[in-house]
Amino acid sequence: MSLQRIPALSPTATQLLARLARRNCEVRELAELIEHDPLLSAQILTIANSAAFGRAQQISSIRHAVVMIGIGSVRRFALARSISNLFGKRRIAPSFSVTRFNLHSVATGMLMELLAECAPLEDPEDAFLAGLFHDVGKLVIAVALPDQYEDMLSTAALTCEPLLEIERRMLGTDHAELSALAVEYWDLGEPIQSAAAYHHAPEQSPAALGRITLATAVSKVDAMINAAGMSLLPASPVQKEVPPLAFAGFSVDQETLIERFALEWTTTGAMFR
Repeated sequence: MSLQRIPALSPTATQLLARLARRNCEVRELAELIEHDPLLSAQILTIANSAAFGRAQQISSIRHAVVMIGIGSVRRFALARSISNLFGKRRIAPSFSVTRFNLHSVATGMLMELLAECAPLEDPEDAFLAGLFHDVGKLVIAVALPDQYEDMLSTAALTCEPLLEIERRMLGTDHAELSALAVEYWDLGEPIQSAAAYHHAPEQSPAALGRITLATAVSKVDAMINAAGMSLLPASPVQKEVPPLAFAGFSVDQETLIERFALEWTTTGAMFR
């Protein structure tokens, strides 16, 4: 697939990704970056004034919106929407849900970021973006090849064959490779690119001595988020058991991790609905 099918990052999106990927940003900085993007600003203000946040008075300031909603949730929303907004004016496959895509991507990024605080991840500063971008290749397919995307979903429904295998057979590539291609094109760094490329085959990613590779972490977190019902495609009627976040040689307090995620997700998830 040609790189021409992948839109370039806007200057605002580039700044957001560079400066907000880490958690230590301030209200002023976040507000100023958002204000440079009219579409993103409008989306933030619409959410701040929605019934979900129950404001009696109209909010017209981005800084006020950031304070009211919470810097963490606004930061995650801004990072996710800066990517999906790139594709906003293009025809997209009817079965593809941008809302579900954003929910899945941000949930994966959030849990990755929390995991990085309690497990020895390689390149922990890239944990959120590694989770956020791991499936962006699916968005690329749905926009660049909408008819083929629909054909692949139909084939998967009829044959119960893994969608990854169908992608490889029908496209000669898969969404993981396309995710890595997009990350490389956007110059987001080798760790995020490697995590995207190998998240379905983490055993093939370059080993990290004494650390958990981002690809391994994304693979397990992605499986957990999918099993919890936040997959890109609607969950099947038969729910699988949520897989554990288990890593060879490392112990993770999964119960505490999930509690922290659930608490933060209450606000963040509401912004994408």
